[in-house]
Amino acid sequence: MSDLRRTWSSSTGYQRFERLVSLVLTAAISGVVLVALYYLILHVVELLFVQTRDPFDYRVFQVVFDMILTVLIAMEFNNSIVRTMGKSGGFAHVEIVVLIAIMALVRKFMVIEIDDVDPGKLLALGAAVLALGICYWLVRHSNRINPP
Repeated sequence: MSDLRRTWSSSTGYQRFERLVSLVLTAAISGVVLVALYYLILHVVELLFVQTRDPFDYRVFQVVFDMILTVLIAMEFNNSIVRTMGKSGGFAHVEIVVLIAIMALVRKFMVIEIDDVDPGKLLALGAAVLALGICYWLVRHSNRINPP
């Protein structure tokens, strides 16, 4: 935040606008994370101690991991905004966005009911993971050759 105050007077109008948007997004996503964390704690207590007779049922773990990964994805998204806000401009790097997309797909694979899923949907998800993996490799390789 001190970096923001120090560079505010020398920033262009667009840089100021970008910083303000980043601050609003950070506040909004932080609120979402806090609410999601609150509901995560409530649901974990309810699932493990109130509703279920068998806390080691895989469906309970799927629901809990789904909620945990959702919070982690939101936190990583928020962290990427905060990190770019601390730099001298620019917005979220493609590498970070691709990593967040990969995390979201991994979350989907972890909670999917394999017996109920259409093979075409499974193939599409696999193709999306492969495409994102290739995209990540290309971006990472490009960043090594030409650092941002």
